[in-house]
Amino acid sequence: MVNISWKMRCIVVLCGAICVVSAGLAPMQAQVPKVGFVNSNTIRERFPEYQTAKQRIESLVADWKKQADDQLGQIQALEAEILKKRLIWSEAELKDRDLLLQKRRADREEFIRKTFNSGGTFDTEAANIMRPVEAKIAAAIQEVAITESYDYIWDKSTQPILYANPRYDITAKAMDKLGLFTDDIKAKLNEALDKIEKEINKARQELSPSNIRRRISKMADDAKKVAEDTIKEAEKEFKDATKDLKLGPAQDSTKKPLPPPTPPQDSTKKEPPKK
Repeated sequence: MVNISWKMRCIVVLCGAICVVSAGLAPMQAQVPKVGFVNSNTIRERFPEYQTAKQRIESLVADWKKQADDQLGQIQALEAEILKKRLIWSEAELKDRDLLLQKRRADREEFIRKTFNSGGTFDTEAANIMRPVEAKIAAAIQEVAITESYDYIWDKSTQPILYANPRYDITAKAMDKLGLFTDDIKAKLNEALDKIEKEINKARQELSPSNIRRRISKMADDAKKVAEDTIKEAEKEFKDATKDLKLGPAQDSTKKPLPPPTPPQDSTKKEPPKK
């Protein structure tokens, strides 16, 4: 009795532990994150504020390139002047012009480095111009995500996705928040969703019990036909193989059998004497 009670207590404790662990895992299993995606480049292409900011940046770049070109023109002009007058200038004048040429070259290289290298003027100005625009786009995306209870939103423009169900594309919804035209995008989205729905319905029909039974019946009929054809082919081959086989001639039962041959007489055997 003691052993039985001890075993029962162990079973009860074990069951209780399993229940506690199951209860703790249940909420974790139920909380599946909801993930969506967006194409931010599509939003930028149709956002007027982004296009305006882009034009401002392009205008600044054009001014900077013009300044670099002007500096290059001054350097080339000074090089030509030194080449032309180096014979008539004094040593001091020639030295001054060489120093000026070196300075202008250094100034141009420094300007290009500070303007266009990583972390330079271009990066700073572009970030300052684009920051308010990007903030509005991000706010629109975030509003859609919060409204529809998304846990994560992937940006398809910066993070390539091998496959994503169009059902979770919030690009058009974010554009609606910004007041952008989205009729064509929504039409393409609905077309993609209809195509997926048709594929799902087709798969359901193919996996329906009646369709599966019909396929199994067809497979059985095909197997039966193959077996019958195999048997017929084997019978035909057997007949073809035995057709030319020659058997010995059959004996005629109407003929009488020949008598056995008479054994030869022994000439050494003496005849019995006559009485």
